[in-house]
Amino acid sequence: MAIHEIAGQGFTHQYLWNCAEALLSQTETKSPTDGYFAMAGMLLAYFAYEAYLNLVGPRIDAEAWKNERDFFSKPPYRGTQGKLQRICEKIGIEVDRGKRPYQTIRDLGRLRDFLAHGKPDTYAFEMDVEKGKEPDMFHDLQIYNMVNRKNADRALKDTEEFIEYLHARIPAKRNGDDTLFRGKALKFPLALASGGTKQT
Repeated sequence: MAIHEIAGQGFTHQYLWNCAEALLSQTETKSPTDGYFAMAGMLLAYFAYEAYLNLVGPRIDAEAWKNERDFFSKPPYRGTQGKLQRICEKIGIEVDRGKRPYQTIRDLGRLRDFLAHGKPDTYAFEMDVEKGKEPDMFHDLQIYNMVNRKNADRALKDTEEFIEYLHARIPAKRNGDDTLFRGKALKFPLALASGGTKQT
């Protein structure tokens, strides 16, 4: 029997991105299922963005990611937006936070927080209703304002655009030749591995 030494890496951002694309490419059925696919796809697009930052972050600033939980738990680098800020500072780029695609990323972060914390969404309103018509009883539910086909399409487009924007700028700002930064960020394989027979 031969002993093999194998080393590899899975690319979580790619798993998540593939799932987001699969969910958001579903044909609309004009049923509640459309909203479920849109919500899950939008959330996974945001998770892919978070995973991408965690993929490139250690290559850009190994020291910050070495103690990631501590470093990114306090200002000015708190949370996912702090990670983006740190990466941008290290590679010397600025993100226009006042327009798309960043605004979409921000909105997806809000959706993520809304769903992750799972608090009841209470509301009250008055509305005029024509005689013989029924009022829309769920008009003010936040989830319906956050999750719809238009926002889902925008989430997929803008998340891809934003990640690829970052990915294209990183190699020029780094020293060294890292194969990670060749090609498109969202066209990775799911994993890479190499190995060989161990000499005994």
